[in-house]
Amino acid sequence: MADKDLELLDNVELRFALAESDAQLEKTLNTFLCPVLLKLASPAENVRAKVVGILTHINKRVRPKPVIKLPVTSLLQQFSTNGSVLVKNFTLIYIEMGYERLNLECLSEVKQLNEDNTTADPYDFVANPLDAVTLLSRLQDVLLYRQPIIAQPSLHSSSEAQSPSSPLAGATAPAIPDGMSPQSLLYVTNNRKAPWATTNELKNIKTGALRFICSTTSFPDALSAQVHLERFVALIAATGDAYNEAVSMGEDGLKRIKLPDLEDKSVVDRLYQMYQGSNRGKPVPGPKTNTKLVMAGMAFVQWIARMSSQAALAPIAPVLVSGLLKYTRENADAVGMESEAAKGFAYVAVSLISKRVPEIFRKDLSITEGFFDQLSSQPPNEEHQARYCAIRFATGLFPFSNVASKYACLMTVADPKLEIREEAKRGLTFPTARAIEENVTTSQEPILPDFIKLVDLIKLKSRTTQSRSDEIHSRPTYGKSFIMGFPSEVFIHILQFFRRLLITSADPDVIVEESSNEYEIQQFVFTPETRKKIKTWLKDMWENESRIDNEQETLSSYISFLEIAMNHQGPDDKSLHSTALTCLLELFSLAPSSLSEQYSHRLGWFKPYIGSPKIESRQTVAHIIGIVGTDNLGAINPQREVFLQFLRELHAVIKDKTKQVTVEQRHGSILAAGFILGRLLYRYPSVVFDILPEAEFQEIVGNIVEELESKQNMFVSAAAICLGEIGRYGVIPSMDVSKDIQRLIETAKTTKDIKTQEHSIASLGHIGVGNPKQAQDILTFLYDFGPKQTKQTEVNFTIGEAIACIGAGWQCTAMDVFADVADQEPSKTSVDVAVMDGILSTILNEMATSPKAATKKAACIWLLSLVKFCSSHPSVKLQLPKLHSVFSSLLSDRDELTQEVASKGIGLVYELGDQSIRSQLVGSLVGMFGEGRKAAPKVTGETELFDGNALGQAPDGSSLSTYQSILSLASDMNQPELVYKFMHLASHNSMWQSRKGAAFGFSSIVSQAEAELKPHLATLIPRLYRYQYDPNPKVNEAMTSIWRALVKEPKKAVQEYFDVIIKDLLEGMGARAWRTRESSSLAMADLLQGRSVEEIEKYLENIWIMSFRALDDIKESVRTAAFKTCRALTLMTVKYCDPKHVTAAEGQRVLDIIIPFLVGKGLLSNAEEVSKFSLTTILKICKQAGPLLRSHITVIVAALLEGLTSMEPQMMNYLSFHTEKYQVSQEQLESSRLSAAKLSPMMEGIEACVENVDDTVMPDLSSQLITMIKKAVGLPTKAGCAHLLVSLCIKKPAVMRPFADTILKTLGSAIKDKSPAVRKSYAVAVGYLSRLVTDAALVKFVERLGGYYLDTEEEDLRSISAVTVREISKNASDKFKGVASAILPTVHYGTFDAHKDIADVWKEVWEEHTTGATSAVKLYADEIIQLLSKQLTSASWNAKKQSAIALKAVSDVMELTKYMDTILPLVLDGLSGRTWDGKEHVVNLLPSVTLSSKVYFSDKALKLQEIAKILLRESKKVNKQYRRYAIDALGKFLDGFAEVDYYVEVKSMLFTILENKEDEDEDEEHDKPLQLMVMASAAKAVGMAWTRNAQMQEQHSGEFATKTCQALVRNIWNVRAALLESLTMFLEKLELSSNIKVISDDSIVLLLDSLLEGSLRDFKYVGLRNQGLDLLKTLIDKLKGTNAWTPTVSTKLREVLSIVRKDPLPSISEVAAVLDSTLD
Repeated sequence: MADKDLELLDNVELRFALAESDAQLEKTLNTFLCPVLLKLASPAENVRAKVVGILTHINKRVRPKPVIKLPVTSLLQQFSTNGSVLVKNFTLIYIEMGYERLNLECLSEVKQLNEDNTTADPYDFVANPLDAVTLLSRLQDVLLYRQPIIAQPSLHSSSEAQSPSSPLAGATAPAIPDGMSPQSLLYVTNNRKAPWATTNELKNIKTGALRFICSTTSFPDALSAQVHLERFVALIAATGDAYNEAVSMGEDGLKRIKLPDLEDKSVVDRLYQMYQGSNRGKPVPGPKTNTKLVMAGMAFVQWIARMSSQAALAPIAPVLVSGLLKYTRENADAVGMESEAAKGFAYVAVSLISKRVPEIFRKDLSITEGFFDQLSSQPPNEEHQARYCAIRFATGLFPFSNVASKYACLMTVADPKLEIREEAKRGLTFPTARAIEENVTTSQEPILPDFIKLVDLIKLKSRTTQSRSDEIHSRPTYGKSFIMGFPSEVFIHILQFFRRLLITSADPDVIVEESSNEYEIQQFVFTPETRKKIKTWLKDMWENESRIDNEQETLSSYISFLEIAMNHQGPDDKSLHSTALTCLLELFSLAPSSLSEQYSHRLGWFKPYIGSPKIESRQTVAHIIGIVGTDNLGAINPQREVFLQFLRELHAVIKDKTKQVTVEQRHGSILAAGFILGRLLYRYPSVVFDILPEAEFQEIVGNIVEELESKQNMFVSAAAICLGEIGRYGVIPSMDVSKDIQRLIETAKTTKDIKTQEHSIASLGHIGVGNPKQAQDILTFLYDFGPKQTKQTEVNFTIGEAIACIGAGWQCTAMDVFADVADQEPSKTSVDVAVMDGILSTILNEMATSPKAATKKAACIWLLSLVKFCSSHPSVKLQLPKLHSVFSSLLSDRDELTQEVASKGIGLVYELGDQSIRSQLVGSLVGMFGEGRKAAPKVTGETELFDGNALGQAPDGSSLSTYQSILSLASDMNQPELVYKFMHLASHNSMWQSRKGAAFGFSSIVSQAEAELKPHLATLIPRLYRYQYDPNPKVNEAMTSIWRALVKEPKKAVQEYFDVIIKDLLEGMGARAWRTRESSSLAMADLLQGRSVEEIEKYLENIWIMSFRALDDIKESVRTAAFKTCRALTLMTVKYCDPKHVTAAEGQRVLDIIIPFLVGKGLLSNAEEVSKFSLTTILKICKQAGPLLRSHITVIVAALLEGLTSMEPQMMNYLSFHTEKYQVSQEQLESSRLSAAKLSPMMEGIEACVENVDDTVMPDLSSQLITMIKKAVGLPTKAGCAHLLVSLCIKKPAVMRPFADTILKTLGSAIKDKSPAVRKSYAVAVGYLSRLVTDAALVKFVERLGGYYLDTEEEDLRSISAVTVREISKNASDKFKGVASAILPTVHYGTFDAHKDIADVWKEVWEEHTTGATSAVKLYADEIIQLLSKQLTSASWNAKKQSAIALKAVSDVMELTKYMDTILPLVLDGLSGRTWDGKEHVVNLLPSVTLSSKVYFSDKALKLQEIAKILLRESKKVNKQYRRYAIDALGKFLDGFAEVDYYVEVKSMLFTILENKEDEDEDEEHDKPLQLMVMASAAKAVGMAWTRNAQMQEQHSGEFATKTCQALVRNIWNVRAALLESLTMFLEKLELSSNIKVISDDSIVLLLDSLLEGSLRDFKYVGLRNQGLDLLKTLIDKLKGTNAWTPTVSTKLREVLSIVRKDPLPSISEVAAVLDSTLD
C-alpha cells in the first residue's frame, strides 16, 4: 500500500515540476493539493515524508507569488470532514494562505459554502465545552492586547518579574497591557512576531474576534453557563478597548448574549479574577486605577452600607472605613472635579457606615479628628466648611447647657457664611419653658449654661484672643473693629446672649422676646413675677460679690464688658452702644441701689451718649440718667450740687434752639430732663422742692411743654414721654396743669405720627394715675378718640392700656415696669372703685353693643386690656360673666381682629373665673355655637360671623367659622372647656407679634395652655394636623398657631402619632364635607414626605384608593389637592420600588401591593385624571424598579400596550372617520398615529420592562403577547406589540429564542392586517424575529409568504409579502441565506411585478443577496423554473403575464435546453385561446425560450414548424395591441431559426398590413397610431422573415423590393424607419455568392430611388437620413464584387451619392463622399 502511495506521489510531484507557468501550477494545485494532504494520514513514515517534501516544493513556488490561487473551497470541505489532526493542521495552513488571495466573488462563494454547511453546533462546543472556554480565554487575551508603547522594563503589579532571558526583557520592551501576563502577551503575538500586532490590522483582528464571540451559531444557548460567562468576560474586555468599533461591538454584544447571574458567587469571583489576575490581595481600587473606577468602587461601598444586613455589614465595616479613610488621606492634595467628586463619594460612604455601625466611631474619635484636620487644610475658598462642621458638632453633640459649645456658637454667629450664622443662631436659641420643665422632671442636669462659667470663659478667651486681635490690627481689616479680641459684631451677640441668659437663669419660665428695639421690649416683656425673680437673683449675686472674702466677680465682669462696649468707638458703635445701654438699664432698674450708686458720680460719663445717633440709645441713656442721677440726693451733699449742675446744663441745651446744639443733643437732653424730674418725684415726693426749687422745676416743665408745639415729631414725642414720666408719680408741677393736659390731648388728636400719638395717649393715661382729678377729662377724650382710629389698630391697644392705668392706678399690672428703682416703691395713690365701675359700664353697655363696627372693635380691645392688666380689680372680677357674654357676642363680628381679640378676652375671662364660673362660661359658649342659644341680648346664635357660606359648610350644612372649628375640635375630644385653651393658642394676626401684642404677655398664657393640653395630645394631634391644611385661611392660620404652640417638635410628634394621623386622614379623604376632603388630601401629601417603607406599607393601597377617589372629586379644589397628594405618593412609591433605596424584599412587597392596584383599577378608571396618574406612576416604576419588576412585567406590558389605544387622543379616532374633510389620507393619518405610539411614554415604560425580562418572565410574556397580537383591535396597540417584539429580539435574543417559532407563526396572520402601517410594523418585527427562529420554522414562514404573494390578486397582501421578505433579508441576513433556496425563486419572480413599488422591494432583496449577478439565476434555476412553470398555468392572467416576463429574463441569461420539455408545452398552451391583457408577454416569451435552447430543436424540425405556425396564427389576431407583439415575435423567431423558411407563408399577411388594406371601412381616427405601430412591426418582420434560399430569393426579391419601396415612399417616419431596418436585413441575407442572380437591376434601381425619396432627401428627419445612408453603405458593401454589381447599378449609385453629398449636414455629406470614392 505504501509503495503504491509513493508511486502516486512521485507522479504528482512530476506534474508539479512540469507546471511551467503560474496558470499551469494553479490548475495542478486545484486538482492535486487536497489528495496530497490526505496522504498525511498514512501510517507509513516514508509516505508522510514524501508529502512534506512535495509541500515544501509547493511552498517555495507559491508563497512569493500572491497571484496563484489555492482551492480554498475544497480545502474547507476537507477540513470539516477529515478526522486526522495532522491533515487538519496542514489543511488549515493552506486555507490561511489561500484565503488572503481570494477575490470578492470567490470570497462570496466561500462564505456561502460556510453558511450552507453550518449546523446547530458547528464547532461541537456542546459536547466539548472546555474547547470553547479555552478558545474564549485566548480571545480575551487578544481583546486585552494593546498597541505596544515603549516603556521601562517594570511590569504591571499583577505580572511576575521578568528574567533577563525573557523575550520581553530589555530597556525597550513594550509595557504589558493591563489584564495580561507576559506569557499571554507572547502567546497572542506569537513571540512578538505576528505582523498584525504592531499595525492597524489589530482592529480588524479584534472586530473579527468579537463577531465570532457574538455569533449565536458558534455559541448556541445550549452551551454551559461557564462558556457564556467567558463570553461575558470577553465582551467586558472589549468595552474598554481603544478602538471605538470594538467598544461598540462589545456593548452591543452584552445586550444580545445570554447574561450570567451576577448574584452568583462564581461569576463575581471570575470578574474579580479578571481584574486582579493572580494577585488576589490587590486592593480595589489599586495603585494604577482611574477616577471612574474609584467612583464605581465608592458607589458599591455606599450600596453595601445602605442595603446589606447588619450582620453582614458589622464584620467588614472597620475594613471599609479604614480603606476609605486611607484613600482620603492619600488623595488629600488631589485637585480637579473628578478627584473632588471621588473624595466626596468616600466621605458619604463613611457617613452611611457610621449610621449603620456607630460603634466604630464611638470608640475611635481620631476619625472625627482626622476629618477636621482635612477640612482645616482645605483651600481658602473652602475653609468655611471646617467652621460649619465645627458648629454643627457643637450644636448637635452637646446640650444647650454646655458652655464651650455656646462659646463656639458666639464666635460664629457673625460669620460671613449664611449657613454658619444660621446654625450658630440655632445653637444660641433658648429652650422652651416646656423643655425646661420636662428636663427638671426627668433629669438633674441643668438645661441652661452656667452664667458664671460663661462669663469667666469669655474673660479667659478675651485674653488669649487679644494678641491675635493685635496681629489683626497690624494689617488692613476693611472696616472691621475688635473688642477684647472679638469682632464687634460677635461682641454684640455676646452681650445679648448674656442678657437673655441672666433673665432666664433668674426665671426659667420666662419667654425672652427678640426685637430690634430692646429698650421697648425690656419695658413690657416681664411679668411682675419675673421682675421679682430677677431682682432677687441680682441681689443675691451682687451681695455675694460684695463680700470681702469672695473672689467671684461675675457681675462686675459683666458690667465691665458693658462699659468696654460703651467706650468703644468703631463702625458698629450704634448697635453696640444700644445693646450695652439696654443691659445697663436692666441692671440699674432691677439690681440693688448700691450698684447704681457707683455711677451716681459718673454722670459725665453718660453725657456723651445723650446725643447718640440712635434714638433708642438716647431714650435708654435718659432712663439710666434718671435712675442714677437721682440717687442719694436726700441729704445736702456734694452729689446734689453735681446733680443740679448737670440738670441745669441739660436745661440750657433744651432752651438753646440755635444750630450750635445738634437735634440729637436737644432730643436727648429733653428726655434726660424728663426722666430726672420724674424720678425726683418718684424718690423724693415730699422733699422734691428742697432738692430742686419749684420755680426751676416749673420752668423746665414749661420748656418741655413748649416742645409739644415743635414742628419736629421727634421733639413732640420726647415732650409727651417726659410729661408721662413726670405726671405718673404725682401732679405735674406746672403753672396750669389743665392747660398742659389739653395741649397734650390736642397733640394726640392732631399729630400724624403714630409713635407720637401713642406716646401722647400713654402719657395721658399715666398723668391720670398721678392726677386723678383730671382722669375723667382724659377718659372722655379717649372714649371719643378711640373709635375713630379705624386704620391704626395699635392706637386702640395704647388707649386700652391708658384706660386700664386710669381705672386701676398702680394696681394695674402695666404700671409695674415703672417702679424701676429696686429698693424703693413709688408713692401709690388709691383710685376710687367708681372710676373702674364707670369705665366698665361705658364700655360694656354702650360701646360694645354699638351698631358701629369701629366702636365695637375699640370696646373689645379696651375690655381685653382691662381684663389683662386689671384682673385683680374687684370690679373686673365682678363683671366676669358680663365680660364673657360680650366677648362671646363679638366673636361673631365681621372684623377678623375683633374676633381674635374677643377670643383672647374669652380665654382670659375663663382663666380668671373659679370652677363654677368656668362651668357657666363653657355652657354659654358651647350653647351659642353648637345649639344656637342667645349669648347676649342683641346677638343670637343664628347671627352669621361671615358672609353666608364664605367659609364653606359644616357636614350638617350650616355655615362654618374659625371659632366654630375650634369649638368642634374641642368637642371632638369630649372636653368643650378646652376651647378656651385653643383660643389662647390660635393667634394668627400679625398684631400679636408687635410691641403692643407682646405687652399683653400672651406667651405666658400660651405656655400655661400648652401644659394643660398636653394630656390630650394623642386625640388632638390628628385633628390639628388636618386642620392646618384647611382651605379656609383663617381656620388654617388659627389651627397652625395652635399646632405650633402645642407641638414644639413636629417631626417627633408626627412620628409618634403617625398611625393615628394617617387613619384620620384616610377617613377624611372620603368625608362628606369638601373642606375635610381637601384638607385631608393636602395633609396626606405633606405627611408622606420622608416616610419609611415599614411605616407606609400597610396603608399604601388605601392611600392610593382614597387619593384616586379625591382626584375624581366633583369639586375642583379637592381635585387640585388630590393631585398634590398623588404627586407626593408617586415620588414615594417610585422611591420604594427602587432597589437603590430599599432592599429587594421591601421593594418587592411594595410592588406586589401597588402594581395590581395601578394596573387593575387605576389604568382602567373612567376618570381621565386617575388613569393618567396611574400611567405616570407605572412608567416611573418601570424605569426605577429594575429586576424587582420581573414578577409584574407581563401584567404591566399588557396594560401599557392596551393603554396605547385606550389612552390615545380621541381626536385621532375622529380624524380616522373624517380624513377627506381635513384633506388627510388614511395612510398619512395611520403613519402619524404609529409615530405617536412609538414616541409615547408608554413605549418608554415597555422598553424599561424589556431591560428586565429574563427566562422566568418570558413564558408568560410570550403567551400574553401572542394573545394580544391575535386579539388587539387598536392600531397603536398592534404597533406597540410589533415594537415590543423588535426590542425583545434586539435586547434579549437569548431569552426570546425558545419562543420565536411560536410567535413567528402568529405573525403569519398578523401581517395580513387591514392597516398598511400595522402590516409594515409586523413585517419589521418578523425581520428581527427571524434571527432567532429555527430554519425549519423560517422555511415554513417564507413559504407561507410566497403563498400570499403567488396565490392572490390582492395588492395589499402581495405588497406585505414583499415587504416582510425584505425585512427578513435586512434584519436577519444570515438566516435568510440559510433559506435562500426556498424564497429567492419567489423574490426573482416578484422583481417583475406589474406594480413598480412592489417590484422595487423584490429587486432590493434580490440585489442584496445576489449582487444582481446572473450566477444566482443559474444557481437557483431549478427552483425558479419550477415556480414560473406553475405560474404560467395559473388561472390569473396577471400571474401568467408576470411569469412570462420573468421566464423571458431567465432565457436572456441562460440556456433553457434542459427545461424545454416542461416550459415549451406551457408556453404554447398559454398562447391558445382568445386574447387577454398581458398575453403579449407570453407571445414575446416564445421566441426567447426557443432561441435560448437551439440545441433542443436540433432534431425537432417539425416542432419548429409548429411554433412558426402558432406564431403566424397569433399574428393574425384582430387585437392590434397584441398583434404587433405577435408579429415581432414571429419575425424574431424566423430570423433566429434559418432552417425554418416561412417567408412564403407570412409575406401576404405582412404585405397586406404594409399596404394598409385591412379593415379600411372600420378604420377609426383613434386606431391610427396603433395601426401605424402594427405596420412598423410588419415592416420589420418582413425583413426578418426573408428567406435565405437563393432560388426563393430570385423568385420573390422583385416583389419584396417593390412592396417595401412603395411603402417606404408613402408612410410616415416610424414605418419608414422599420422599413429601412427590413431592407438592411433583406440585403444582408441575399445569397450573391451563387451563380443565380437573386436580385435584378430594376429592383436595385427601384430601391435606390425609393431610398432617395423616402429617406435621403427627407430633410425633416436627420435620423432617417442617417439610417438611409447606412443602408446605402450596406448595399455597396453587399453588391460590390458580385454579379449584381452592374454598370446600371453603379451609375445609379453615383447619381444617388452625388445628391447625398449635397446634404447640409457634414456628417452625412462627408460619408457620402467617402462612399463615392469607393466606387472607383
